[in-house]
Amino acid sequence: MQAAATALVVALAVVGCGSPDPEPAATGIMPFTAPDLVNPLRGQYENLATPLFPQGNPAQDALAPWPGTTDMSLRIDWRTLQPHDPRNLPRDVSDAIKFDFSVIDRALATAASSGRRIGLRVTAFNSCCDSNYPNGFDISVPDWLRTIPGATHTYRHAGVSYVIPDWNNKAYLLYFADLLAALGRRYDRNERLALVEMSGYGDFSENHNAFMRDTLGIPGPAPELSERELGYFSQYRDQYITKDSIAFLVNANLAAFPNTQMIGAIGNPEITKQLFRDSALLRGRAKPVGIRADGLGAFRPIPTWAAHRDSRYVQMRDPIVDVVANRFRTAPIVTEWIPNPPPTTNTDYYLRGLRDVVNDHVSMTASTGFPHQLNDDPMPRDQFDMWSRANKFSGYRYAVVGIGGPEAVPSSSPVTLNFRWTNFGSAPAYERWQPEYEVVSASGQVIRTLPAGVDLRSLVADQHFQDIADVPAAKSVVDVVTVEKGLPPGRYTVRARVVWHEHKPNASNTVDFPPMQLAQYGRDGDGGYPVAAFTVQ
Repeated sequence: MQAAATALVVALAVVGCGSPDPEPAATGIMPFTAPDLVNPLRGQYENLATPLFPQGNPAQDALAPWPGTTDMSLRIDWRTLQPHDPRNLPRDVSDAIKFDFSVIDRALATAASSGRRIGLRVTAFNSCCDSNYPNGFDISVPDWLRTIPGATHTYRHAGVSYVIPDWNNKAYLLYFADLLAALGRRYDRNERLALVEMSGYGDFSENHNAFMRDTLGIPGPAPELSERELGYFSQYRDQYITKDSIAFLVNANLAAFPNTQMIGAIGNPEITKQLFRDSALLRGRAKPVGIRADGLGAFRPIPTWAAHRDSRYVQMRDPIVDVVANRFRTAPIVTEWIPNPPPTTNTDYYLRGLRDVVNDHVSMTASTGFPHQLNDDPMPRDQFDMWSRANKFSGYRYAVVGIGGPEAVPSSSPVTLNFRWTNFGSAPAYERWQPEYEVVSASGQVIRTLPAGVDLRSLVADQHFQDIADVPAAKSVVDVVTVEKGLPPGRYTVRARVVWHEHKPNASNTVDFPPMQLAQYGRDGDGGYPVAAFTVQ
């Protein structure tokens, strides 16, 4: 059963505005009021290996459980991965002795047992949020690093000693790059590792140091001095790393994981330039680098320096601003709710998050951080509705319907079929999914398998979402398929399905997901959906 037809895509894409869901009885399209679709790299994910909401909180048992996820994330301290001083080990010692990757291996095994993949970030400083600190020290780097002169500095505040790397220290950068290289050797070709986050700089490896500025009272260079001291313009005094150190650290991340989708916090404009455009190592990557954003519900996923009218980068129309604004077209935006929202009502908080998910084309939303995640009080239904829609509107949500087409054709003629593919979500799929059609006889035999001509990654609409009663703007394209003549007389059904083709070259461990769940009814046991029928006479 080989493909015996050609598929032609009509070049006209039809962009729709946000509107209420079509009636399912008339179209077969699944409304947003139905349970969410579980597909890779979209919707709610298990952030910090924390269970999905609401089932992760017994106080919310009156709310319907979330149907699932294929994604979870880990954040691991450097000290956990490298407890032994490498200076005391032979130079040619193996990674298995030099590092302790058991926590990652266990996470991968857990993910495999539940049909999931993981995202990974390594931190060298976390300003919170342990309940207590042994001996009063907040430390994420290995103890041995503190013995290297200048590699770290310790700051005392409110009874806690904070051990913070010197982000420009050569020893710090070299040892962290050595860790990244070892992680890449072990995991870059493991398909259970879906995402890796740019690591090694800033609080929580989020590429800023607002804690040093705001809590410790040690601000970074003033704007007028930043280009001289750092090598790039920094407006908000929360940056300490130089351009040369940025280039070294970014390249170490990119070199370690050329085959894995990377995302990165983009609070630092020079790091963003290197990750998105300027590093020479971008040319060898399998995928463009995406965005990791915190503060959902209070702050846009696009940072102030790249979006606010008072930013010098915006005022000077720096080209990187447009690069950031359009990154959603080629790479995912992964978000985390802010755990300490500003002094607004919870309703305003969830409404802000909902709007930002749609308008900034977010792919995934976290299971942690929002006010009701750990609350003992039941979440009000109106707030749960906004939170739910933020999850459901994130990422891709495809459907396909047959339009027009002949009811009956002679066996001596080809059959021309038209299919409208629509993405009802706020972002496209970024991984390799192949849509295809199966022509099935009345007896259930697959007679032809035809590749679709639509590129699902191109189906994404610009968004101007404001009214909370609305849904994301949809984008559609019509796929015209010709079934060559020669089918025996009879009644035929056409089934559409979208098959997983995302694999790493020379993978050390492979992952295969079932066909994509589409936003329509009628899915069969093979992941196909009936979309058309015709008769050959």
